[in-house]
Amino acid sequence: MSVSPDGTKVAVSASLGKVVHVLDIATGRQLGSFATGDKPHENIFTRDGRYILNMSIGNVETDFDDPSQDWTKGDRHITIADASTYKVVKTIDMRSRLDAFGRKDLSNAIRPAVFSPDESKLYFQVSFFNGLVEYDMATDKITRVRTLPKNPATSDDRKTFVNDSRHHGLSMSPDGSRLCVAGTMDDYATVVNRSTLQEGPLVTASKPYWATVSGDGRACVISESGADQVTAIDFGTGQKITSVPVGDHPQRVRLAHIPATWTGTTG
Repeated sequence: MSVSPDGTKVAVSASLGKVVHVLDIATGRQLGSFATGDKPHENIFTRDGRYILNMSIGNVETDFDDPSQDWTKGDRHITIADASTYKVVKTIDMRSRLDAFGRKDLSNAIRPAVFSPDESKLYFQVSFFNGLVEYDMATDKITRVRTLPKNPATSDDRKTFVNDSRHHGLSMSPDGSRLCVAGTMDDYATVVNRSTLQEGPLVTASKPYWATVSGDGRACVISESGADQVTAIDFGTGQKITSVPVGDHPQRVRLAHIPATWTGTTG
């Protein structure tokens, strides 16, 4: 799910319904909805709150993972909807864009994605791939693809990847200079220089499955689902800062603002 920039709406993907529901945060009332591809996944509001982007990832629960069986994965595309009328204004299937770039081998199932600060570029991960893709919004073209290191201990058998994801987790420093990548099946996280797409130190992490940004913008925060902890990594140095134990199998990790007077829950 994703919260609108003004904090009044939340967009929630209904995986089995092929639809995104948009709710009023204060009342819980549904404000609208829009249709998507198969298995809608991440939602992103544009910074002005005008549009919602939804990424559908297709049927990730099957074992038909060989590239020759890609057609069985269903309809996977970006759906762009008006955040006021909930009408679909555009769809983008990355299949033709990846083919034009010479990467017919890559899936068009977009996993975590993040905009550059000016929203001119969209960076995203795709199913089965240890790397990331850069897409230019204005020219409607893939501009760069970066393959990141493999862990020698990680099997290349696609059926062993969690829900078709080899790398799953992406965030960007507030100044747009660094990307933080969760290398899920390769058991590391790394900070990537956005200008060169060169990775920094590979920080050992156990099945990292999401990435966000700390409140002060200095660190990337990943969830280590295999180690029951969240870990902060310095955007500037690419080095681990600290890890904090949490509950079993942390997955999504979000930034929250809590009043200074908050003393905890009672249940």
